[in-house]
Formats: sequence, structure tokens, C-alpha cells
Amino acid sequence: MGKVKEIPVIELNGTPRERGHIHGETLRAQIHGMVAAWKANIHADTGMHPDLFFKKFLEQTNYLPAARRWTPDLLEEVEGIAEGSGVPFEIIFARQLSDEEPMFRLEVKFGKYWGVEHCSALGVGRQGTLNPIIAQNMDTPAYYDGYQILLHIKQPGSNIEAFVLTIAGKISLAGLNNRGVGICCNSILQLDFARDGLAEDFVVRGTLQQPDLDHAVGFMHAVHHASGQNYVLGDPQHIVDLEVSTHRIDEYHPLANVERVYHTNHPIVNNDQAIWNQRMDMSPKEQTQAYLARSTSRARLGALARYLDDRNEMITVEKIKTILSSHDGPVCIDGADDKISLACLIMELSPNPTLHLSPGPPCSTPFKTYRLGA
Repeated sequence: MGKVKEIPVIELNGTPRERGHIHGETLRAQIHGMVAAWKANIHADTGMHPDLFFKKFLEQTNYLPAARRWTPDLLEEVEGIAEGSGVPFEIIFARQLSDEEPMFRLEVKFGKYWGVEHCSALGVGRQGTLNPIIAQNMDTPAYYDGYQILLHIKQPGSNIEAFVLTIAGKISLAGLNNRGVGICCNSILQLDFARDGLAEDFVVRGTLQQPDLDHAVGFMHAVHHASGQNYVLGDPQHIVDLEVSTHRIDEYHPLANVERVYHTNHPIVNNDQAIWNQRMDMSPKEQTQAYLARSTSRARLGALARYLDDRNEMITVEKIKTILSSHDGPVCIDGADDKISLACLIMELSPNPTLHLSPGPPCSTPFKTYRLGA
């Protein structure tokens, strides 16, 4: 077994601004450390001074109105994080743009959009007496490691509370609520995006405010999405896989008549790819071939399929730990090439939801179990 990592569990209670203040004040040192590491990464990656990069990023994008329209409480929480941590709001808001900022960064670097990819996700529906399960490896840049936190979010006047995996200063990466609604997400940067849509972090938290899967899917269809994503969603009754672009949402069913899904980082059923296709057509052939050679998305999808395509095999929590610990693909990333499986989440979507969380590569980092009451 690998080294045991202790992940801080931060309880956020109160109004949105109060929740943000608790987050910002409790994790002030970690937030400043994360922002410094992020700025250093931007400078190393683009050659630009981070302040100039942020100025250009915020001038050429317009994500704030969408957050104000669809998730005003979460925007207020972000304001509270900024106030509590002493980091300017513009920087904390930009930190919420998990995929939107890297997309813009690639355009700054290359003058065109070259995909980066991370995360492998899966879900299994009800199997006899076993409740639905969704799970993923949350793969990120390696410099995120050490800043993992688990938020336990409670809201006055609401009977919904949630566990949310994230890093210091960010409102979300993935999680589940006490009604058994869970969400996993992995980027699909080939899908069309919008510079004025609702960013992924707000989509995730907005979904976790829903009481069941039907409402969660309704929320997905109601908002204008900023970036291409695959979302694996579920509740104690069902699971669903959605390929989401800024113009459309398509369900993906890898196995006919079986509630079992798996996904990585390329579109399979959503063809809303006009921006990507145009830019690929404009790119030199050798650059296109080099990108395709670097991509691991299809290899990881194939690895997941080999584990999950036997519809007669019972898929348990322990089996999923094995699947997501696999270096075939590689599904599990141990820090090579400046990327890491920052955490592995396995969510049992029962009336008493259970989160099995490994705060590091699951091949070497022990899991700890967290439970939410109904």
C-alpha cells in the first residue's frame, strides 16, 4: 500500500457568503499556495506574466453573467472565498474555470485549440440488491497534488447536503449529495464550447443541489454550457451518461439494454464539433498526427470496456477499485508527464449515500469511506 494521505474535511454551513468565508479563512494558506503554483504553471506554460494572462483571459471571455443567472448562490460563495482568503475576486473566479482556463491557455500558446485530456469515469446501475454506483479518476496537472480537500456542504433551509471533492479555493470537482445524486465529469475538448456559458464547476455544484436524477438532468438541459464535458450522473434508481456541448446533449449507451457506462475524453455520440473540426483542418498534418499519437483517451476507453463489457459480471466497489487502479491505458496516472490521478471517487448511490475516496492515485493511495444520512 502507498503512503496514507489525510485529506482535510471542511464543513461549510450558513448562507452562501458565509460558506465561502469559512472556506477562504480556513484554507487561506493553502489557497495562496495553490494560486502561486497555478500562476507559476501559467508562466512556465505560456511564457506570459500571469497578471497579463489573467487580464487577457477575463477581457476575452464572459463567464460571470451565466454564473449570476443560473447559480447566483454559488457565485456569492465564490465572492466569500475571495473575501475570506484575501485573494482578489477575479483570480478566485478564474480558478473556478477548471476547463475553460486551460482551453484559453492553449489558444494563447499555440494560436489554435489543441486538446488536453484527463479523467476516466464509469457507472453501473442497480444490480440485484446492489445500489447504483458511479466512479471516476479525477486526473489533473500534478501541481494540484497536496491541495485536495473534501467539502461537507450544508445549507440553511435545505434538506440537501453534499460531499464535494475539490482543491483549496475551488467550489467543486465532483461529488454526491444526501439524496443519492452523484456526478462525475471528464472533459471533451473536441465538443463546441462557449465563452459566455456556465462553467463546469458551477454545473457540478448546481447538479448537487438537485433532489433526484430527473431534476439533475433537467438542470443540465436548462443551462447554457461553457465547455464540452461528459457527465456520469445517478441517483438510487438509475444512472445516465451525457455528452454535453454548448449546443446539445446526447446520451451515451455503450451496452444495449444494460445500465452500465464508461467514458474518457473523446466524443462518441455528440457531433457538435464544428470549432474543433475547423481548427484541425487548419492545422499542419504533422501537428494533428502528433496530437493523436499523444492521446490516451481511446486506449483508456478500451481498458474500461475490457473490464465492464461482460454484462453477467457483478461490478462491486472492490472491482471498481481494481479497474480504476489499472495502468492499462493508463486509467490510473501516477504523476508521469506532469499529470496525476489526484483522487479516485467511488459513490454508492443509496438512500444513505457512501463515498469511497482515495486522495491520490488509487493504485497506491488507500481509500477512506464517508457517509451521508438520508
